[in-house]
Amino acid sequence: MRLSSLGDVVHAMPAVHDVGAAHPAATIDWAVEPAFEPLVRCCRGVERALPIALRAWRARGAWAARGEIRRAFDALREVAYDRVIDLQGLVKSALVTRAARLAPNGERVGLANRSDGSSYEPLARLAYTRAIAIEPRVHVVERTRRLVAGALGHAVQGAPAVAWRVPALRSDDAEWADPNAVLLVHATAKPNKELAPDAWAALGRALVARGRRVLLPWGTEPERGRAASIAARIGEGAAVLPRLALDRLCAVIDASAGSIGVDTGVTHLAATLGRPTVQLFVEGNAWRVAIDWMPRTVVLTGTKDEPLSLERTLDAWRRVAGGSAR
Repeated sequence: MRLSSLGDVVHAMPAVHDVGAAHPAATIDWAVEPAFEPLVRCCRGVERALPIALRAWRARGAWAARGEIRRAFDALREVAYDRVIDLQGLVKSALVTRAARLAPNGERVGLANRSDGSSYEPLARLAYTRAIAIEPRVHVVERTRRLVAGALGHAVQGAPAVAWRVPALRSDDAEWADPNAVLLVHATAKPNKELAPDAWAALGRALVARGRRVLLPWGTEPERGRAASIAARIGEGAAVLPRLALDRLCAVIDASAGSIGVDTGVTHLAATLGRPTVQLFVEGNAWRVAIDWMPRTVVLTGTKDEPLSLERTLDAWRRVAGGSAR
């Protein structure tokens, strides 16, 4: 169970691969916010994606959303689970964990402690029948893999991996499925992770001058405005993507030359899909969240003394994309 956000969902996917490798007969259902349901369905090994719209219910009020809430929790109770694993460690995810139906001798399992950078809430432990302690300083992917391994009794082995079932491109997405296009993933929910629009425009112009097409994704209206502004500064060869459901975005990314982006979910998604990716970290948390195990991903970290520069970024792109882009 990992309800949100996009980056968190992507980071949890290697644990699904681990379960399939260690327990081939296992059936996995995943409770997730509806926006991420199409993405979870793209993860090979997931049988059902169960939409739990906590954000929308909170905004509308429990009484107004009572019918949706009942149907969602009825779906959680359709199956008696041997293990219900809360990957998030928050009160909201613990409540969903508690609502799921257990098989005889089944367990509800979650985190016993906070790790560096996590949003763990100690009250969540009240929902579990077993809590597993994880070392405090650990990569978020390894934290999830170790939690799931402890819950199911297998060992974590090898580098993280995700098995994708990327859907076929839709006909109306064909214009964006360009093997010469580089996605510039500029948008992030945290301003301290952003690069200035001028930096993106300079990078985009440099890529276009080298024969690339540039595509700019977005998720919110302010991000769309920012994408349009950057595209206008780049000029011919740059375009703003339409807002796509995440399964459709997977298909577009999978058909692209790759991506360059800040620490945000779409960048992690592109890297995990195996496309050439340059991850740009403006703050020093790459050790915790970077997709640094993929062979066609380069991680760059900027500091006050050595900021991320156009030259460093282009050099990293040349290294990761040289000879590998479709």
